[in-house]
This record gives sequence, C-alpha cells and structure tokens, in this order.
Amino acid sequence: RTAVDYLQQLLNKEEFIDNTIDTSWLDGLIKQKAVAVPVRQEDSVIAAALFRAKKAVDARSQSLQDSLEKGQLILRDAQTMNTVPVEITFKDTKFTFEVTRVAPDLFRLVINGQTLEARVREQTDGSFLVEYGSRSSKVYGREEPLGLRMSIDGTTVFIPTVYDPSELRSDVTGKVVRYLQDDGSEVKAGEPFVEVEAMKMIMSLKAGESGRVTQTKSAGSVIQAGDLLATLQLKDPSRVKKIEPFTGQLNIEAGPIRLGDTDALRRLELVMDGYDHEPLSLVQRLTGEAGGDAEEIAQQIEGLLKRYLDVEEIFKDGPNDAVISSLIRENKSNLRKVLDLKVAHRQVDRRNQLVLSLLRLLSTFPDRFGTWVMPESLKDVLARLEALNVAGRAYGRLALQAGSLLRRAQTMPFQERVEALRQQLGAMEKGGKGAEMVAMNSRVQAGVDLLAVLFSDSNADIRNGAMEVYLRRVYRSSQILSMRFFEGPGGATVCAYTFRQKDLDASEAPVRVGVFVLVEDEAALESDFGSIVETLKKEVDASGDSQESSPLNVVHVAMLKPKKDDRDDGWEEYAQSMEKLVQSRTAELCAAKTRTVNLMIPQTPRATRYFSFLSKEDFTDSKLRRDMRPTFPPLLELERLSENYSISRLPAITQNRQVYVGTPKTPPTKKAKGLQSIFVREVCNTPAALSDLQTGVAFISNALDELERGFLDPQVQPTASSSIFINIIPPLDTVTEEGAAVELFEDLISHVRRELSARLLKLRVDQIEFKVRIPPEGYGEDKGNRVIRLSASSATGRWLDTDAVRELPDRITAEPRQFVALSGEGTTSVSPYPEFDKITMKRTAARNAGSTYVYDFLGLLEVSLSRTWSEFSQRVRNAQEEASVETSLVNPPTMPDESFQAYLLEEGSDGQLEIVEDWNAAANKIGMVAFLLRLKTPEYPEGREVVMIANDITVQGGSFGVAEDQFFQKASQFARERGLPRIYLACNSGARIGLYEDLKPKFKVAWKDASNPSLGYNYLYLTEEDAKGVPPGAIRGEMITDEGERRMRIDDIVGTESLSIGVENLQGSGLIAGETSRAYEETFTLSYVTGRSVGIGAYLVRLGQRTIQMQRGPLILTGFQALNKLLGREVYVSQDQLGGPQIMHSNGVSHEVVQDDQEGMRAVLDWLSYTPKTFFDAHSPPPDGLVTDPVDREVDVVPSSTPHDPRTWLGGVDMGEKGWQGGFFDRGTFKEYLSGWGKGVVVGRAKLGGIPVGCIAVETRTVEAKVPADPANPDSREAVLPQAGQVWFPDSAFKTAQAIEDFNKGENLPLFIFANWRGFSGGTRDMFGEILKFGAMIVDALRKYRHPVFVYIPPNGELRGGAWVVIDPSINPEKMEMYADTEARGGILEPPGICEIKFRSQEQISLMHRLDPELLELDKELEECMTDSDALGLKEKIRKRERALIPLYTSIACGYADLHDKAGRMKAKGVIRDALEWKGARSKLYWRMRRRLAEDRIVSELVNAGGMSDAQARHAIANILPAATGSEDDKAVAGFLESEGGRGACTGLVEDSRRVHAKNQVRKIAQESGLSAADLNALLG
Repeated sequence: RTAVDYLQQLLNKEEFIDNTIDTSWLDGLIKQKAVAVPVRQEDSVIAAALFRAKKAVDARSQSLQDSLEKGQLILRDAQTMNTVPVEITFKDTKFTFEVTRVAPDLFRLVINGQTLEARVREQTDGSFLVEYGSRSSKVYGREEPLGLRMSIDGTTVFIPTVYDPSELRSDVTGKVVRYLQDDGSEVKAGEPFVEVEAMKMIMSLKAGESGRVTQTKSAGSVIQAGDLLATLQLKDPSRVKKIEPFTGQLNIEAGPIRLGDTDALRRLELVMDGYDHEPLSLVQRLTGEAGGDAEEIAQQIEGLLKRYLDVEEIFKDGPNDAVISSLIRENKSNLRKVLDLKVAHRQVDRRNQLVLSLLRLLSTFPDRFGTWVMPESLKDVLARLEALNVAGRAYGRLALQAGSLLRRAQTMPFQERVEALRQQLGAMEKGGKGAEMVAMNSRVQAGVDLLAVLFSDSNADIRNGAMEVYLRRVYRSSQILSMRFFEGPGGATVCAYTFRQKDLDASEAPVRVGVFVLVEDEAALESDFGSIVETLKKEVDASGDSQESSPLNVVHVAMLKPKKDDRDDGWEEYAQSMEKLVQSRTAELCAAKTRTVNLMIPQTPRATRYFSFLSKEDFTDSKLRRDMRPTFPPLLELERLSENYSISRLPAITQNRQVYVGTPKTPPTKKAKGLQSIFVREVCNTPAALSDLQTGVAFISNALDELERGFLDPQVQPTASSSIFINIIPPLDTVTEEGAAVELFEDLISHVRRELSARLLKLRVDQIEFKVRIPPEGYGEDKGNRVIRLSASSATGRWLDTDAVRELPDRITAEPRQFVALSGEGTTSVSPYPEFDKITMKRTAARNAGSTYVYDFLGLLEVSLSRTWSEFSQRVRNAQEEASVETSLVNPPTMPDESFQAYLLEEGSDGQLEIVEDWNAAANKIGMVAFLLRLKTPEYPEGREVVMIANDITVQGGSFGVAEDQFFQKASQFARERGLPRIYLACNSGARIGLYEDLKPKFKVAWKDASNPSLGYNYLYLTEEDAKGVPPGAIRGEMITDEGERRMRIDDIVGTESLSIGVENLQGSGLIAGETSRAYEETFTLSYVTGRSVGIGAYLVRLGQRTIQMQRGPLILTGFQALNKLLGREVYVSQDQLGGPQIMHSNGVSHEVVQDDQEGMRAVLDWLSYTPKTFFDAHSPPPDGLVTDPVDREVDVVPSSTPHDPRTWLGGVDMGEKGWQGGFFDRGTFKEYLSGWGKGVVVGRAKLGGIPVGCIAVETRTVEAKVPADPANPDSREAVLPQAGQVWFPDSAFKTAQAIEDFNKGENLPLFIFANWRGFSGGTRDMFGEILKFGAMIVDALRKYRHPVFVYIPPNGELRGGAWVVIDPSINPEKMEMYADTEARGGILEPPGICEIKFRSQEQISLMHRLDPELLELDKELEECMTDSDALGLKEKIRKRERALIPLYTSIACGYADLHDKAGRMKAKGVIRDALEWKGARSKLYWRMRRRLAEDRIVSELVNAGGMSDAQARHAIANILPAATGSEDDKAVAGFLESEGGRGACTGLVEDSRRVHAKNQVRKIAQESGLSAADLNALLG
C-alpha cells in the first residue's frame, strides 16, 4: 500500500508541470477522484480469484498434511482439495468462479460456461506471477478485515467483503429450542435471538444487526448448519447494498496453456496424478504428438499405466485407513507424498477411464501398425493390471481389458497359427477317421475359427479337409453317418452330410440332413441362396423322406470374404439384410424341413462371426445364438435358460465356455427387481472332468475364474448369484454304472466344497450341474448313451446338496425332455430354470448385508469339519511315517459316517424348545434361528453337541423384537442347562424400532394457526369415525370437541399386543443381555460376527466375551450416518471406522479376525477343539495313537537372553534346511488369540500331549500401543505409546486377567503361565490408566481358577516384585504350582536395583579393602605412615585403585545379589515346587498336568460325595497309591489313576466316602431327634 502509482499521475499533470498548483487544486482532484490507476475489471477479478483459490488450495493441502501428521486417516476433503468455489465482488458486481487446480502451478477458471487456464507461480518474496493468454502480471495480495487488497503490477486494487446482515442463519446442526423474541419484535445487534440444541448442549445465536425479526422456523424444528432461522427488517436499510450477479462473458481471450511439446502426454500424466483433465480427447491427441511411431506411443502408454499402478497397487490390498496408516509410517518426513497418493487414489474413476482409453488404443495396434510386437515390459504392466481384479469391482473393467490384451499378445501370431493348422490338415489321414482324430485334437478346439480361413485355400484337399474337420468338431455330440463333397451352384464347394444324435437309440433318433456351402461373398449368396436351399431339398429327398414332421435339417453357409462394409457398427443392418434374404425362401426352406440356417462371416484376423435363423422363429435373426457355433445353444441349454431370464452374454476366454448374466423376466416381488444371476455354461470334451478328481477340480476352478471375470463386468451387480453347468459330450470311459457316476460327483463336490469353499462363497455359487453320458449297456452304434444330470444345489437351503436324475433327451435337439429318478420311479417334465424363489431371495438379501444366509452356515461348518478331519489324518500319517510316535493304528483315522448332523430348535405348543430332525430352510417367521449340532470331531470321534444361535438378517434386518428375544433366551438356556457350547452368529440391526403404521394414514393435526403451519401444532387427533376403527388399547387419549367437531386427541400411542416397536424390545434386550452374561459363567460361549451388529447385538457379542470377527462385520452402537448427522458434518465414511476389526481387534473385544465366513466357521471349529465336551467335563488325554507329537521329546527352541519372539519356543519354528525345531507345545497346535491388543503379553491355546491347555507368555521386545485419532475431533492425534518388554501395562494386565477368565469358564483348560515379568509399569499415565485395577483382576481370576495352573519361569527369564505377587501359588494353593528353570531368576528387585539399596558403593569399597591385595598393602602402608605428605600420596593411590576396581566390584556385588535370585534358593524357600531344565520341562510338566487332571477328577467326586475338604481328598488318594508307585513319580501316579485298577480303587474310595457321609448325616439327625445310641447303632447296622 504505497502512493507511488498515484504520485506518478500527479507528477505528469499539466498543472504540476506548469507549476500552477495550489492546495485547492489538489482538493479538487481528490473530490473528483480524478487520479486513479486504470486496471481492467477482468484482470482485477481474475487476479483476485486466482489469489484466493491458490491460498485456499494451499491451506487445504496444509490442513490435510497436518491431519495426517496427527494420525487422522480419513481425509474426506482430499477428493475436492483442488476445486474451490470463489466469489469476487467488485464494483457492485458479483463474479462467481469455480476454480480448479489442474497441475501444481496451473488453474482452470470457469464462469458462466467460459473457461480459461492460468499459471500461478509463487515467488520468493511472497508475490504470485500470474500468466493467462498473452498477459503476465505480478500480484501481491493480503486479506484484511474489510476485504482483499492487491497490488497488480504496482497498481493497488481493493476487493471488498460483502455479506447480507438481514439473514440470520444457523452455524450448527441440531434443533430449535425456543426463540427469545416474539415474531415481529425488535432485536438489537449482538443480542441473542434464538436458543438451539446441538450435541445435547444449549447455545444461543446472536443477531449481527438491529431490526425487526421474522421467524422462519418453529420450536422443535430440526436444523442443519446454514439453515435460515430468521430474517431481519433492518433498522438501517442502508446497511444492505444491492449486488448484481455477473452473467456475461469476460473480455479475455485465454485458451489452454500448452505444457511443452508433449502437452497431451503431460496432461495425461496429470490425470494419473489425480488432476482434472478430460482423458478421452487427450488420448486421441497422444498418437499425433508421437508422429504415429508405434514404439514411442507404446512406451508412453506403458509409462502412464505404470504411473497408475504406482498408486493403485498400494491401495488394493486393504482398507484405505490401514493403507494410509502404513504410508504415514513409511513417509513420516514427507507427508506431502502420502497426500498426493491419496488425492490420486480418490480420483480413481477418472483415472480408470483413462486406463480403459489407453487399453482400447493399444488394442488397435495390430490393425494400425501391422507387424508391431508387444514388448515384454508392457506385457508385465498388463499382467499387473489384470492382477488388480482381486481388489474388487473398482478395477473390474480395466482388469478384464488388460487380461484380454495380454492373452492376445501371448498368442502365436495369426498367420503362424493358420500355417500350423494347414500343415496339420495336409498330414491328415484321408477318410473320416483321420478328420475325426484331428477334430478331437485339443489344439483344434482353440483354432476352430481358423478353419474358416482355410475354406478359401487354393488346395482343394486342404479346403475340403478344413470343412470336414469343422463339421466333425462342431457336431461332436452327434453321430455323422455320411459325408460327401461336390461342386454346387456357381461352382461353390458343397459338403452334404447326414447325422443323428448319440443320446438315443438309432430307432428313436431321426436321421437329419445338412449342407455346408462355401460362397464367395454377399452377392454370391444373394444370387445362389435359392439354389443352395434346392440342393438341401435334393439331399433330403435322396436320403429317403423321414416320417418326422418337425423341421430337421440344416443349412450352413460360410462366406470366403468379409462383408463389404467393414464398419463395426454396421452388423445390425447386415443381420437384417441376411434375415430378409433367408425369409425370402421360407417356402422352399419349409419344404426341405429346414430347422436352422447358419451363416459364417470371416473377419480375419478377428474372430469369425456367426448368425443363425431358426424355423420356429420364422427365420429371424436369433440374437441368443449370435456369434456362437451352430450346435452350441442346445448343448448349453440356452432356450431353457432364456424362458425365465433375460440373458446377456458376457466376454469369455474360450468359445466352449460361455458366461451369461440373467435377470428374471417376471420378478416374484417388487423387492426382487434388479436381482441377477450369472450362468457359466460349458461344453466339455474331456470325460476326465468327472472321472478324475483333479481334472474335475480344474474345470470347476476355470469356471470360477470366468465367474470372477464376470463379476468385474459393470453390468453385473455385486450381489448376483451364480451357477455352473458343464455338459461333458464324450461318454465316460471308465464308468459303466449310474451309481458310480453319482459317487464320483459326490466326491468331486465334497472336495470342491472343502478346498474351494472361499471362492464358492465369494462368487455366490448356488448350483453346480454336470451333464454326463454313460456308454450304452449293450455296445453298438445303434445304441444311445445314458444321460445323467448330476446337481449340487443350495435351493433346498442346504449348501450345495447333491442330487442325480436320469435325463430323457429330445429326439431332435438332445435337450432334456424329461427327468427320471435313478430308481426308475417317478418322471418329471423338464421346466425352465427357476427364477428367484424364497430361499434364493433370502440368500441374496443376506449377501447384500455382507453376510451369508443363516442356513448356509451349516454347509460351511460341514466343509470345515471335513477339512479338519483331512488335516488331522495327514498329521497322524506324517507322525507315523516319521516314526515319531508309537502307534498301534494301521491306518490314520478318517472322517466317520454321519459326522455332521443339524437339528432345528423350535418352540413347541407349550412354549418349550423341541428338537426337530426333519426341517425346511427359510420356514422361520422370526429373525432368530437355533440349531442343535452333533459333530464328530477328531477330539470327540464319538460325537459332541453344540448349540448354534443365529440372527436371520433377512427378517426385518435381523432386528431384535420381543419374539426374537424370548427365543434367544430359551435357546441359550437350553445350551446352558446342558453345559453345551453356545455359538452365536451375529448379524443384526439392534433392537427393533418402528411406529404404529396403521395409524399413519388416519391421524390429523390441530395447528396453532392453519394459515401459518410454521408456528407449530397443538396436538394430533383422530376423527370420531376413525377412532372407532382403532383396536382397543392401541391408543390412549381423550374425546374432545374442538373446531366444531368431535375428535379423539391422541395422548399415547401403544400399538397392538403383537406389535414390537419400542421399549418392550429394550426390555427384551435386557433379558438376553442377562442371559448371555450368565451363559458365560455356566458354559462355553463364542460369538462369530458375520455382519454388522448394532446396539444389543454388539453387547451380546461382548457379554459372551470370546469373539471372532469377520473383516466386514463391524460392531457398533450407532451407525456412522447418524453420528454424522449429530455432528453436523461428514466425519465418518463407514461403520468400520467405528467398530471394524481395526478398532475391535486392537481394543481386545475381538479375539480373532477372519476374512470370510468359511474361514470364520473353521475358526469356530478350531476353538471348539480346545473345549471339553460339556461344561461339566474335564479334559482327558487322547489315545496314544492320536498324539502327533511325542511328549517325551526335548524342547529344541530355547528362550534367548536377548529380546525375542516367544511364539518360536511356544509352538516351534521351521528353520528351513535345519528342519523343524520343536517348541514347548505339540507341533501345529499353538494358536494365538487377542493378538491385536495388549501386545506385551501373548495369550493362546495349545495342546500338550494332545491335551488342550491355555497359555500366557511374555513379549520381551518393545511393542507399541496405538490410540487412534478421533475423526470427529480434527485436533485429536494418534497416540503411539512404546511399551517395554517384560513389563505389565494396563492393557496387557487386563488382557492377562481376561484370558485367565476365558480359560477357566467353559473351556476348563489347564493353564501354563510362562512368567517373565520385571513388574508393573507405575508411571503417571499408567496409574491413571488403572494398572492397579487390572493387576488386581489377575489375582481375582487366579483365585477363582478351577483347573490346574502351572507357573513356570523360563530360561533367562525373571519374575520380580509385584509381578510375582499377582501369580504366586498361595493365591490358589489347591490349583496352582510354580516352577523355575535352572537358568531363571526371581526376586523383589533386579541385582543392580538391590545393590543400590543393600550393597552400596561404600560397602563395595569396604569389600575391595578386604579382598584386594594391593589395597591391603596400601592400607597397611597408610597405617604405618609417619608424615602427612606421605599420607596424602598414599590416599591418592588408594582412591585411584578404588576407581579402577569399582566396575569390577559393582559386578561382584550384582553377582552376589543374583545368587539370592536363583532357582536353588527359590526351591529351598519353598516358593517353587521344583527347578526344571528347559529341554525336559515339556515331558515333566505334561505328566504333572496329567496327574493333576486325574487327581482333580477324583477330588471333585470325593468333595461332592460330602464330608471331605480338598486337602483331605488328596490325602485319601495318596493312601490308595501302590507303594511301588511313589507319590513323587507323576507318570506312575497318572498311569495308576487312569488304569482299570486305579479307577476301581478310586470308585471304591468315592463310594466309601459317600457311605460315611450318609451315616454321619443320619447320626446327626438321630442325635438331634433324641434317638438312643443303641437304636442308632441298630439303625446303621
């Protein structure tokens, strides 16, 4: 702000030059505003818009970087960071721009449809260099309270800030509580005019000016930020200035700024970086800039695709917040890079458009550039693009396109393939046998369309051979009876042939006639088509007229030249012209009994096109059969499929396998609109697809690959269901009986369900069909094949349940006509493929919710059980082969019969639960189901029972109403009372909410002022007539007379008795919350979260404690949309932010996270493998032959004295070439839980000698505890708290206590605690974090532990101070024992610490003077010294010697203190039971545990028998042990107690105890009743 520009004008005035000035002259100039610097309005406005846009974008960028630095992971503003709306008011005109940064220094301005680009570069002095059109300006700017002051090339321009004081708007989201003035009254500036409620707080909003207020809302109105609450009639109207919007065009010519010689390439790179440019037009310009150089264009495309992949490959593997978190850790010093990656990824839709355009351009290279060969580097890039398909539909189209291009590039060049086929035909043996062998060659399958190229070969043998091979290949499902070649109309080559189908006896299948004619082009076809039809008629007549009245015969016409018009969009017109040509000969075609006319049109080198015209469709073009080999539609049964579905063909890799998306023609319900199915249908020429397991799995896997590609297509909905149909044409060469084929199919489906279950679930496969042929019972050409249809379908509600029927084919088409049961009893007419039935719709609804239909979980469990048995058998087999266990088993155990049985639990007429064996899926009327499962597992091959309770998400969103709550309570009680494991599958929407819907269309409103509804209402009411129609008790109110009519004023809405819409559901929620809490105490509870669980659904999961969470199953109390509404802004973007695994696994609510429901059911079974049969049972050792890891082996992995991973010595580790190094527990049995929380402690379950145990170990490495930033609070930061190893912190202490509770309750696990703690963290943060509370909880949990507990201080471990206290065996001496390794330590303080207190420096110096010879000599000399000077010298020598020795003697002191902490002293003091050596500790503790388990069972029986304490019972057991056994030999004692003799002795001991107790009770009662001693003795015998 200087006067230089004004002074320049004054100095150039004539009056100043003539020196005729005075003060009045200057006053006049000021009054007239005669001195002004001319700046064009357009330039001022553009400069202001660019200045504000640049500042806003920079501020947003910095704000986002600050958010990243704080750990804020969800950056909603990243997508719009570069776009800023800017309003500039200048000279009473408002200019509204949309400004977008389109490069780091380039901005696009749009106003009224006019677009210009400007470059803005910030200079070192803070100014901006602005360039647009031919203009360049230097701009300084500064925002001031009244507006923006700029200097444009030295000229000052001021842009004022304008606002409308007459509008009073809300700046919060909430509701109006009350207005503080009456409507129309006066309000003063700065005076509150309204009170609003936001986030449960009352706040006042103030008026900015004085005036008369007019209210625009009523009390209670819900408001959003920015809503108009009132208007002001200003006391001073001059406060409002009239501003006119600018509606014209700026007088500026400024087009796009060219970015160098490769402008298009540079702008495409900017698109890949997330900037906004139009990609399609830029791609078109790309080839021009490169001068048509194929290599250069390909290189540019490769570079752009790599730029795309550099971003998307980062984000494809996980949730965005997890990816951002990882990027922040990797780029802490360069968060701008993280932001740039995020911005680019948020523009993925535009960038995908660009990639697709580039891929389309690449697909034209063979036509454009002829001999161009794709470089390997570009193939690698395409392979990376195709691999993005695993990341989901966002990349679907480009992954499909990239895969297609890659396969095309990897295919042998077209001419080479044609030449190879020509040579094969040239070497073909003459006669039908040679052609048949070539036709069966698998290589020809991929080159059938290439045969069309050889139809025009100059060599007649090659030409005829190509025709014959083509026919034999296409008619492989039929038997060709005869074939001959001759010259036809116009010199065309004709092949006439007869054929019949193979699936019927010759007596049943009519002989059909076909002619295959080669014509030059369209003109030849038009002129010769009549003669071609006449040729067919002659051949039909010559073959002997069939008695069949239906059309039988076929015309094939292959053109040798492509269509004249080579436009890709001209095919519809072409098809119509061919249709007219064929229809013009309808009479002749009918006379020849023509069924189909087929046309082949070459498109060399592209795929041949096919058109079919059917007699039953009046020879119109069949779009269903277009571009399909003529015999394929009946083999794929497309007509049966298309009867109920509108089907559309999707791209597929091979011709033999087709993919269709189908939509029901008549949806069963309104909700069913938009439902889809994907159908993969394949013609298979490989009998081994059924007879060989691995081949069959490969075919189904290939079909699943096609489904994956199909789901990537944008016209396919992600919730579509799918099915697979494989028609195996050749008869099965190794199968002669129908039953054998059924067994092969059942084995195949069983294997597929077990090994491919995750893919089957992901792709929603509801049906797999195989159509197979078995050779005729009597071999011979006149005999037809037996056709069997094998099906695995989920239509009954059981997942992929198998079935088989015999198929009776149609006499002409071989399509199914009837289905017959294999028993021969019962025939069913073939119906079209069914549309969506009730079960399918419910299954789709469950999938829409991100879960699996509740009844399908049974199939997933059965698959998991099968896989468990398979793996168990393999482990036993491996153990036998390695001779690592002694076993008497000849063969490893296999899955027993009836290993999985599911019974439905239903309420009977008396309200009690009944077990229903024969049940139907989807019959439940409420949103809750329960099953009693009987499983034969490797742990319990005789069987065990489990109760599974599940929400049905398809019934009212899985919400909890009164009926659901009561049923849940009964099912849980059923499990609890029987001690059965209770599994809860959670997927729900919380307590049911609703309104009394029947009243909605009836009630009316009594307004305060009917002419002004904004003033609110007085009450709601019903007319007298409507009130009579309301059920009694449904409402409460009073009949009044108002406004001249009788009406029922509504005071309360109750609803009908059966309606569950409000507080009654909350009461029910309380009921099941209490039931679940009790169930945790009284049986094993486990929850699997398969989908979002809300409110009470989330609480039930937590109350059951043990939780497995699926990746897409958030646990929430309130939905993220509701929270956003409450906060008044878009803060949360998904439920996962509130309760996804990244939250719940990290805070200990979820014990384990799985990726899908199949993995979830496997995790459930794994957890059950560690639990007893019932709550009342204890664990017992398995048979010796089923222990896969010998208990007497040494422990190979030794805990290190340096920080290490304890999991290595808990479960063992594979050392590569060194082989397996065994840990403490059985190989492959240790499974960690709660790994995301309290990482300073490792908890898990394992097996020792086959016996399940719980285990707690200590992490010796430093770990991090993370507290995420709260997106609702922009100022909150992510807190990363380092936690030292071997120390209990609040989270790890809580985790320890929680794990002990879980092991104790329901799981009945012996517990191993590998104690290596130095103590508790006692800092301020941790004391505030309740470390005392959680440490005390460990004591509480151990005190109540009902099973053996073994505390073991491992090698190089130590147990100190308070950490010892909370796990000392004196807490629960009846159950707890402590051991220490010979290399372990235990004490109050570590040696250096205790030396600071009990062996201080002065004592160490005294020790030196007692032990060190040199100091002893110096001390003697000092004592004998006679002079002070000599004494001073000696003292200095002594001090010097002391300083030299202090490190050594500190070490000696610590060593002395350490001797107090060794295992020998611990044992001598009786604080541990024994000192163990690590290598033998596994065997030692195994037998100790086995003995304790056996003793505890007997102690429990003795105590329950009455009259004995725990100590007395153990003493009684010791008395029955044989003398040779010895009470200290755990193995011998366990062997005796488990032996037949030992069990008999124990049983006698229990019976004696029970008898003694009964006598004592009788004696007590007799004494109390006054019975004499003699009578008493007589009574007791």
